[in-house]
Amino acid sequence: MRLAIVHPFLHTHGGAEKVVLKIAEKFDAKIYCSDYVPEKTYKEFEELDVEVLPKGALKYIPRILPKRARDAAIAGRQFWNLKLDDYDVVNAQGTPSEWARRRNPRMIWYCHSPNREAFVLYRWRQARRNPLERMLYWSFVQAYKHYEFKTVPQIEHIFANSRTTQERIKKYLGRESEVLHPAVDYDDFECDDYGPYFFYPSRIVPEKRFELAVDAFRKFKQRRPKEGRWKLVLAGALHSGIAHHVAYYEKLKEKIARMPDVELELNLSVKEIHKLYAKCYAVVYTPVHEDFGIVPLEGFASRKPVLAWNEGGPREIVERGKNGYLVNSVDELAGRMAYLADRPELTEEMGKDGRKRVKKEFSWKHFLKRFKQVCKKLSEQD
Repeated sequence: MRLAIVHPFLHTHGGAEKVVLKIAEKFDAKIYCSDYVPEKTYKEFEELDVEVLPKGALKYIPRILPKRARDAAIAGRQFWNLKLDDYDVVNAQGTPSEWARRRNPRMIWYCHSPNREAFVLYRWRQARRNPLERMLYWSFVQAYKHYEFKTVPQIEHIFANSRTTQERIKKYLGRESEVLHPAVDYDDFECDDYGPYFFYPSRIVPEKRFELAVDAFRKFKQRRPKEGRWKLVLAGALHSGIAHHVAYYEKLKEKIARMPDVELELNLSVKEIHKLYAKCYAVVYTPVHEDFGIVPLEGFASRKPVLAWNEGGPREIVERGKNGYLVNSVDELAGRMAYLADRPELTEEMGKDGRKRVKKEFSWKHFLKRFKQVCKKLSEQD
């Protein structure tokens, strides 16, 4: 079976990039993308066949467009016109790579989310923009929906990375899909200790809402004024080319400037992130409407309980009192931090339970087996 993978951007250490990597390694697939920055993503991509699609005249798209919209417009045009030869199946990953279906049959779309900019987070993000930005993004979203609604009905099989994403695919795109959770390399994670710090790793972007974790930790500390040992460690990758990501990072730095017990680590290596997982007390995760979330799985793999916001994908994997807690407010998060801090034995037991669940339900062996079954079925079609 000859498999091609289309995915717009390879420039971070994220869950989507890990899925692309695992599929490409398993099936010796060629990857076509719009942008590839080797030093900012998994180094294993350097051993694979990655082709960056030419931008041509698209690189002259007016700079008045925000970078996010400009890059998406370029990628959309590239995939809309992409014609691949000598492949049995095309696997689309991040949107708008699914637009490659227009000229390439037998497609599997592994959907990490319907476009958050156009659907799930549209109102949330528009409320944070000035009038000119709102007008530009409105125009961009209308154009995006036009091409999306023409393409998605043609796709032969859609995998959703979670039940949350499955529901959104049905709601926004009118298609049925099959849930196939991403996995985690649990053998790459270990537990060295339960050190006195809570850990929140993720990309430095507004929708990850690090400020909620910071506010909760401040309340946690206020309730324990005589205990100076506890810390909150934030860690993530920052895309310095996206202005509003940088602006968010600067606001976050300002917010914690007078909080010496909050640390913000930037652009750490995978090894360094794993080390912080291994030594933390518990993992915190507070994004807005997350589609699935690989962070809780990595926390579980490190034998750490997870305190996650009660929205989206984390609701599918964080079980109250078993491997962590779902919270609905800053006060509740602060309370759960305190609850676990006072119960080290329970914390360790919950971490062990999380590890067991990851090994049982979130293995790459299961993921790739099911993916291969669907690929084989499609490849046999005329």
